Amino acid sequence: MKPRITHLLFAALALAAFGLGVTALRYLPGAGKGRGGAPGAVVAVHPAGGAIVSGLRRALPAPTETPSPAAQPEAAAALPPLRGAEAPSVPETQTAALPPQPPVAPGESEIEGTVSFPAVAPTPPARPAALGPAETPLPPVRPTDLAALATPAPEPAGATPQEPAPQAATAAPATSGWSTFLLPPAASPAPAQPPAGAATTAASGAPVYVDAPLPPSRPAGLDRLASAGAPREDAAAQAPAGTQLAKLEEPTLRPAPDDAFQPPPPKFGMGDPVFVRIFKQEGQLELWLKKNGRYALYKTFPICKWSGRLGPKLKEADYQSPEGFYSVSAKQLNPHSNYYRAFNVGYPNAFDRQNGRTGGLVMVHGACKSVGCFAMTDRGIEEIYNFVEAALRAGQKEIPVHIFPFRMTDSNIARETGAGGGWLAFVGGGGGNQQWAEFWRNLKQGYDLFEHNGEPPVAFACGDHYEFDGGSSACRRVAGW
Repeated sequence: MKPRITHLLFAALALAAFGLGVTALRYLPGAGKGRGGAPGAVVAVHPAGGAIVSGLRRALPAPTETPSPAAQPEAAAALPPLRGAEAPSVPETQTAALPPQPPVAPGESEIEGTVSFPAVAPTPPARPAALGPAETPLPPVRPTDLAALATPAPEPAGATPQEPAPQAATAAPATSGWSTFLLPPAASPAPAQPPAGAATTAASGAPVYVDAPLPPSRPAGLDRLASAGAPREDAAAQAPAGTQLAKLEEPTLRPAPDDAFQPPPPKFGMGDPVFVRIFKQEGQLELWLKKNGRYALYKTFPICKWSGRLGPKLKEADYQSPEGFYSVSAKQLNPHSNYYRAFNVGYPNAFDRQNGRTGGLVMVHGACKSVGCFAMTDRGIEEIYNFVEAALRAGQKEIPVHIFPFRMTDSNIARETGAGGGWLAFVGGGGGNQQWAEFWRNLKQGYDLFEHNGEPPVAFACGDHYEFDGGSSACRRVAGW
């Protein structure tokens, strides 16, 4: 490839610029002899000057501050003499302290780089000869009369013995850290006073005391803490005379509340006796299991769908779900139902037949489709069916199944039948179920017996009403198939 004219021009310009730069650096002023001047003359130039070879070979030192006039003699003495210049006069004392300087090579005209000198350690001043040699201090000598001073002299004859003055309370030991904030500052001990009749020396007759350390005093709080846990009679015996002890009040025992000790929930199992309650309006099926002689609620299952409206089933194909007291035996179980699993509630029972009601095949089954039955979904009926089947296999002859229109309270009956008028009849839709008022009150009797006794009553069909737990001779017991 042939070079273009533009490339050649750029190369020529670059070479020209490089040559000009080298020439400018070569002829910059530097420290040394001035060009064209007298030999040996020193020219003051900027420290950054010099030949290009010297500039590339060494690092250029930064300019320093000009020393003050007072310090110029010392600086001049510390520098080597310059070639061709008169060396400044230096005192002899400073000249002797400086190290010898190497000779300047012939032909050398300038100083390159920075000259450094080894540091001279200062010599300590000599001890004046007038003071004499240094002496090492000797340790103190123990007095020979300490034993005599510690032994008190015998009291003179006829002297009245005096009781020694009480010793001053010693200061608490010094503390640091957190104890400084937790403990109160201790009081400084008072200076000891000479007791009466103190021992004296034979020479001066002045009292002599032995400065012996005293044992630490017992903290006052320890006595109070020790007496707090002791029996009351022991505390009274330890207390000084005339001290009144506070009487401790005995704690008041309060009876535990009634619900403090609730029995644990019963542990249900397959084979326990079963009782079933159904509420149409609330859409709930309650499964009760008997444990420890009493029925307890095991679980409440939602009813997926039931057909009809409130009120009993009267005839076949009226799409109405029944109400009343029924029983389920082993013959009424259907594990292969079209709706997964099912059991027949026993409609019509003895009461329904006595009152001319017809129909049949009222089931509690799976899925969520109902034509007079109670659909519980497959998952719900599986759990219910398993408990019912296990109870019958375990020996329970019949499973009572009580079907109510709603929870049988007086307010609910008044609301649905319009009894008494007022807002209850308005909420109940005008009381359109007046014809079932007596029938529902009869169902409420069996409902209340279970609520009070915890045991489902045995129902008897007595014509136009139910009787419970016995009945007359004209009544017939409601039983399964």
